[in-house]
Amino acid sequence: MQQYICLEDIHHHRFATLQEFKVNFMVLKRTSLVPSVPTMGEPVKKKQRVDEITDINLQSDGDTTVEEELAAIQQHILNQCLCPVSETCLWKPFQGVKLVSEEQGDYRIPVLSEWSRDRILLFVSILQLLCEVAIKQNSKGTLCSRIGEICDVLVRNEYGLIEQLIEFSSHPDPFVCFAASRALSAFLIVSKSHVNPSWLESLTENILITTLPQKISFSLEVIKHVVEWKDIDNHPLEDNSEDRPPTGCVVTSLSDPESLDTSQVKCLCIKALESKWPAVVRKFDGLIASYSNEHESSIITFLGLWEAIISVKANLSVVDTKPFYAHLDSFVGLLNSAVPAGIWKHLLALFNEVLCYGSTLALQDILAEEPCALAHLVVRSVKDWHLLDTLPYRGGSGRFGGGAGDGDRPLLQKMVLLVLKSVAVTVKETRCDSSSDSSLGSEADDVDADMAVIERSIREVLRQLDNCVKTLLPFHPETPLAQWVVQLFTDQDDALIEGMVCCLDVAVGLFYRSSTQVDLGRTLSPGTTFVQFLRAVSHDPDVLLDLLVSNETCFLLYLLRLLKFIRRNWEDFVACCGRELDDTMSVLIRLRLAIDRLVSKALFPYNINPVLRLLEKCEQMYEVNDS
Repeated sequence: MQQYICLEDIHHHRFATLQEFKVNFMVLKRTSLVPSVPTMGEPVKKKQRVDEITDINLQSDGDTTVEEELAAIQQHILNQCLCPVSETCLWKPFQGVKLVSEEQGDYRIPVLSEWSRDRILLFVSILQLLCEVAIKQNSKGTLCSRIGEICDVLVRNEYGLIEQLIEFSSHPDPFVCFAASRALSAFLIVSKSHVNPSWLESLTENILITTLPQKISFSLEVIKHVVEWKDIDNHPLEDNSEDRPPTGCVVTSLSDPESLDTSQVKCLCIKALESKWPAVVRKFDGLIASYSNEHESSIITFLGLWEAIISVKANLSVVDTKPFYAHLDSFVGLLNSAVPAGIWKHLLALFNEVLCYGSTLALQDILAEEPCALAHLVVRSVKDWHLLDTLPYRGGSGRFGGGAGDGDRPLLQKMVLLVLKSVAVTVKETRCDSSSDSSLGSEADDVDADMAVIERSIREVLRQLDNCVKTLLPFHPETPLAQWVVQLFTDQDDALIEGMVCCLDVAVGLFYRSSTQVDLGRTLSPGTTFVQFLRAVSHDPDVLLDLLVSNETCFLLYLLRLLKFIRRNWEDFVACCGRELDDTMSVLIRLRLAIDRLVSKALFPYNINPVLRLLEKCEQMYEVNDS
């Protein structure tokens, strides 16, 4: 893993490199060595004698060095335009060329592996930057014609560079390997639907066939970076001029800026991986089960790719991602004391992504089979197989790990969130089933009996979760889950809000049953959770307003459902607030006034009226209560 941290050190090389890349291709095109290459790798007739080529002056002119000219090219590409770069400047850096043998043809191609390490890093990083600049300009509708020309040469792969980048997967230098993987990802994205299937086949075959961890990680990283790519989505208040070609640039106007839709190349990558996915899963199941340090990096990359494919942020269709929901159950069984904490965290992140409660599942009327099955398995693993006892919180093995130190708080947070999501999904699924069966009359009693069984299971799971957290963290024994859940996640807004939504939905899902015991009501008290949340944000309504405007959390969903709960259970809410009722309602009233001001100026980004009406209703009940 250290390799990935250190790789950031090469970032300052990337910009200089892309220039060199562009240089190399412009030289090839403008020397007329390859006037026409109909298909990749097809020999062409020699148009210039070798001795004439060797006469090309690649030395410095006067006091100007190649490095200085590369720096100049770097500056131009950072300024989004290569038009001012002279032909001479573009020719000089292209020194690594080789004459292909007569059997293969009589044209020249760059042989990257023969270059020095620094030159490879420069060239490959320039390639990445060039592609990323082209992607940004494409999204704005205007593209520097010279940048577009080079990218066009790249997409046609006239000089076999893509195959050479793939071969860098086995390069002994991790910096070169990393830079090549990022450059290849950027190239695939800019290629859109013109990706050669043989390239993707090579990548996916690497994952299965090779035993070299670095080579496996390379292929996984390339596909993962493509899947994770986010199309340019700038905030309306941001200045986006820096992504456009400057005045004086010879630009190509694009009639359809949306043509660079990354979903098509993402789908190509996913389809190439889909047929091999069961075998890939079996391979990594075995690698995790027989864990060794040498495979840690490739295991983590694999789990990250799996999470990225399933993530709603990838913007892939349900049909495309459905095959990747299989085999999850076997990986739950890998959560044991023999697996290190780092792998635990990535497994938990994967499961939490499948159970995307706040962003997806909480909004659906009917839940898909796969997340429900995973939720049931997690609940059973905690209740019957004491999964929480194997948590490597302090390292080592055994009950919560046998090591010393403060412990792995992020690991505990991921585990707690997964349990809360699993409980929420289980309750929601049961309630959906009971709603659909409510008209069946005689079956209503069966559904009620099922809910009673689930309620007992959930009570036991929450008891074990409460015991686990209080064993590892210094919470008072009488602190209810509804309170410590806020204290546990105070440093993670997204996890905090999603955890609160889960607790709220479980409470609402169970409180409708008159037989629900008082202890479970206290454990999950929505009022207690909200009061503790307001303490955590220092009763500042601006924090709530920021969360409402932001799309980084599911706070809108939480606040909407909380206000509905308060309206229906006003007396319970007042009892939970106690002496803090005035402070709590003051925050809600000031929040309503702030929203009103934004709405009156048409500045709120979406229709907030349902929340406003509920805030007004709660305020009316408070005024009646106060009087």
